[in-house]
Amino acid sequence: MTARSSTTSVLAALLVTVLAGAFACERFGLRRSATNERAAARYPAVSGLGPAELKLASPPSDAHRILLDQRALTRLRESARLGTPAFQYVSLRADEALAKPLDSGYQGFEWADCVASLALAWHATGEPRYATAAIGYLRALLDDRFVVGDAKGGKDVVSYDSGYGIRTFGAYSALGYDWLRGAPGMDAALRARILERLEQWLGWYEKNGYLRDRPTANYYWGYLTALSFAGLAASGESTAADAWLGRARDELSTNVLPTFREELRGGGWPEGWQYGEYTTMEVALVAEAFRTGARIDIAGNLPWLAQTVTHHVHALLPDERSVYDGGTWGEHPARPSALALAAISVALEGVDDARAADARWMIAHALPPLRREQAWVGLLADRPGEKTRSPRVGAPTSLHLPGQGLTFARSDWSKAAVFTSFQAGARLAEDHQDADQGHFELARGADVLLVDGGGSEGSATINHNTLLVDDGGRHMNYPPNQGVWGKNNVKTTRFGDDGLVVVAVGDIGEAYAPSCAREGCGKRSVERLIRTLVYVRPSLLVVHDSVALERSDFAVTWAAHVTRSPTVAGNLASAVVGASRVDVRTLEPRDARPIARREPTPSGEGSHRLNQPWGPMWRIEIESPRDERERVFLHFITVGPADSPPPPSQGIAGTGLQGAAGRVDGRRSVVLFAGPDGEGRVALGGPADLVAIAGLVPGKRYRVAFDAGGSCTLHLSPSQNARDPAATSGGALRVSATQCGAK
Repeated sequence: MTARSSTTSVLAALLVTVLAGAFACERFGLRRSATNERAAARYPAVSGLGPAELKLASPPSDAHRILLDQRALTRLRESARLGTPAFQYVSLRADEALAKPLDSGYQGFEWADCVASLALAWHATGEPRYATAAIGYLRALLDDRFVVGDAKGGKDVVSYDSGYGIRTFGAYSALGYDWLRGAPGMDAALRARILERLEQWLGWYEKNGYLRDRPTANYYWGYLTALSFAGLAASGESTAADAWLGRARDELSTNVLPTFREELRGGGWPEGWQYGEYTTMEVALVAEAFRTGARIDIAGNLPWLAQTVTHHVHALLPDERSVYDGGTWGEHPARPSALALAAISVALEGVDDARAADARWMIAHALPPLRREQAWVGLLADRPGEKTRSPRVGAPTSLHLPGQGLTFARSDWSKAAVFTSFQAGARLAEDHQDADQGHFELARGADVLLVDGGGSEGSATINHNTLLVDDGGRHMNYPPNQGVWGKNNVKTTRFGDDGLVVVAVGDIGEAYAPSCAREGCGKRSVERLIRTLVYVRPSLLVVHDSVALERSDFAVTWAAHVTRSPTVAGNLASAVVGASRVDVRTLEPRDARPIARREPTPSGEGSHRLNQPWGPMWRIEIESPRDERERVFLHFITVGPADSPPPPSQGIAGTGLQGAAGRVDGRRSVVLFAGPDGEGRVALGGPADLVAIAGLVPGKRYRVAFDAGGSCTLHLSPSQNARDPAATSGGALRVSATQCGAK
């Protein structure tokens, strides 16, 4: 089965993936029982979210609670008067819905979109034909399923796919109840019919809906959006609606806001932004609806909204044609959308005007417009003539999201910039979050060089750029892939950026924990795995891995993915993509040689094992010798023009310090990794323009000295001297060694 799709639409791609993902979840046994008890609150509730009594007075027939306050209505009419692009897109969508009855689309998305678009067109223009057509599609949501008038929907329509359709049939029926007040055909009988259906649908989901207690799941947000809209729309007219509104407010204060503040600090969405765009729209519009309908400030208590604007600024790749693709994506490269930022810009107006302006700038200058699906959200966000500001001017060129453990860094804000990302964080979502801890990506301008190799069902570790560990099934459930039980013990322990050197350190050993970890067992095949990523702007990436295993006979393989057949020469693997090249040189293990495997490779059944590339794909592998429990990998990775030669590089090792040296970007750079005591010495092999030392204690001072004469030996030791430099938050120091060796 497939949903109707468009190659230019993020939502259409989402629907295809929802279908594939839904059946995959069933097939691979990922669905959690829908009869689970509501999880106890894990974090303190957020109080003070408005009046204790939420029963609202019955509104006048021409008043609206959900989003359409007088300010919003005035702006709609101004956009119509001016004929702005956002209004024209909604007009085209409304005219399409008028021309002939449209089919429902996957789970009613087409009809839901028609109700919203036609209703806004009516409010913007006053033309009754739009309202009449909106009522027709609203009736279809209430009683039909596939085709207008088929009578195959109704009471049980939201039960398909474990309740996914609550976000369309439920939420947009409630939206129609509110937005179509006073419309031709919105009589008492229809209002009663809407409330009857909402009571059936919300009652079913409260008892049986999938992930109904998990604020980090897109399913939950379909339910909470329907619950919130239904409660706001009809409170004061229905005792059931009064209860819905109270439950929605309680969910926000006891579940949503605490979870988002703790687990999603920094923004982002763990299921991937194919799901995240639409879900973020729901989050933002629920927040705004509580402001317009109940005078409760959700947005001001939800820092995640503003943080997600910054996330989007950094997650957009330099060419602005693709975005960071962690989590589920059915389309590759992953395409950007303006949907989330459009909704956020509405919710943040008057709450965080700076971030709202950032969002509007991104929509106007960096993201494709909402031309069809959710064009109505673009119209709600339309601010003709209002000034925007670029969020890139003067902004840092790196970002760390502590909730997800996700790091972005780039050389600059140009379209030719080098971009890298690094993932090391907790498992936050039941579905659609990849088993990809330690994964990193690398791009140069429009050329994505080291990629996330997995398709829409390619969540297994084997599709990612991290370490594969095979214990022969001794403890691990899906060797050589990570499990899903690591939880909060997987994290980014350090992140820092001094303007030239970015350091991110991931403690990811628990990502390989077996399923018995849920019950507290101590069985571990991977006892420690620390991955350190050092990015030296603009073109050098050094990746260091330190692994401790339970047994020395386990296999550990370093993996990275490219979309063009790589060449392998000695310890160097290289690939050319477009106008760029990437060179991956293995310096540890010293005698290791890369192997390039065309994917897919045999990997077993199920989403936790399946090797499913999204296109032509090669996996560069480096195996470590099976003779020690302790393993180390060290890679010197560079990017440059396609016709440039790979830069020379070499490993260097001393006492307490090891690392790599090479000439990149016209300078000799040395990247060192210190042992736990932060003390050691190493011969640099000559002067160096830049020496970066990672593995230090953030904030602690260190003395760095060089031998006199020509040896260029660096000495590192902890210091109490206030004149000596302190390590950055990333646990790193940067010094120059241009004078060492001088006589």
